[in-house]
Amino acid sequence: MVFEERITIRAVGKPSKQNFDALVVWFCQSLDLSGSRDSSEKEILKEIIGNSVSGKGTTSKELNYRLETPRTTVIYHLNRFINSGIVVRKGRKYYLRSSDMVGTLQELQADMEHEFQRLARVAAEMDQILENDFHGRRRSRRKQ
Repeated sequence: MVFEERITIRAVGKPSKQNFDALVVWFCQSLDLSGSRDSSEKEILKEIIGNSVSGKGTTSKELNYRLETPRTTVIYHLNRFINSGIVVRKGRKYYLRSSDMVGTLQELQADMEHEFQRLARVAAEMDQILENDFHGRRRSRRKQ
């Protein structure tokens, strides 16, 4: 099974208000997770953060009930959080990837560093192929 994560980071100015709601909105914007007009993603993420920090997950049905949000909307946002790598599913429950936001972001950072190392290895292979090709063409011209 191929596992793909899409991690997008946008440079968004930090909010002047230092309250939990404003910071959750900022995280959603910074991680490119706030695409809809409603604030469902913010409310869903707040619930997931709160439940994860206290050591318990939440189900889509619980989110649907507590937030009075259509279950399809809940599942849509949960899938976006999972695809971004910020949320994981264990059984029927959803959790932050780590026990808190700092740990979750550290794990995302480690993923990005790993991917950049992999990209650098492939780039070195590409450079080597081009260098060999360039030198091969130069040698064949001299022979002519």
